[in-house]
Amino acid sequence: MLLMTKETLTMAKENTDYLNDLIQSDEASKFVKYVIKEYTKSPAQFMAVNKVEWEDLLQAAYIGLFKAIKKIDLNLSRNEWVRYSYLSIQGELRNFSRSNDSNMVVISQRIRELYPKYKKFHEEYWIHNQNDPSIAETMGFFEISKDDAFDLVYGMQEIIYQESRETQKRDRIIQSYQQLKSEIQSVEDQAINNIMVKMFLDHVNEKQRKVIYLHYFKGFSKTEVSKIIGCSQSMVSKHLTTAFKQIKKEIASYL
Repeated sequence: MLLMTKETLTMAKENTDYLNDLIQSDEASKFVKYVIKEYTKSPAQFMAVNKVEWEDLLQAAYIGLFKAIKKIDLNLSRNEWVRYSYLSIQGELRNFSRSNDSNMVVISQRIRELYPKYKKFHEEYWIHNQNDPSIAETMGFFEISKDDAFDLVYGMQEIIYQESRETQKRDRIIQSYQQLKSEIQSVEDQAINNIMVKMFLDHVNEKQRKVIYLHYFKGFSKTEVSKIIGCSQSMVSKHLTTAFKQIKKEIASYL
């Protein structure tokens, strides 16, 4: 697993060709895309606001990972390897936002009022399909034009993202240095924990991931989960037990 074995990192630090192969792996791709999502909150919004393309964003993330592995201290713990790589990628991504700014987009009041319904539609769609609804599906569900669908899916999120950035700027001015440092550390810790969870969830099957997501991340009871996925409550418990046995097995293999 990427960033989990000292032997792999040692070879990568000593052999550039091996390092290039490593960062082109599926695990590296999942890792950098996860960090991009954590840092930008929404890649589509970030690209629109900062006038950058996805390929440029992805390249910056890979550069950050490359630099991290080259400089990483192998005497640190595995969690520190992940943290260091996360911050290195984040640093490269930050370069895209320092010198760019954007005016707020204009969204009609009708689309603004529709957004809460879209959020509910998106959540229910994800529960049943485990992916995002397409623009065409959004158009059909709400009976709106393609332009309105883009405003609903991306435009509203961009407005929320931009307003959030302005709020964060004001908060940073008000907060003391120590408070800000503590909050940043907390966010980083949460991000690292999320990365580790996502890595180990790759080792359970789709049904088990869905049960874990609904029960632990969305807060549904086992009874509610059983109704959503169409099985008995005892089967939900079995899915959870089997999944965590597999996760514990994977964790043990890296200790």
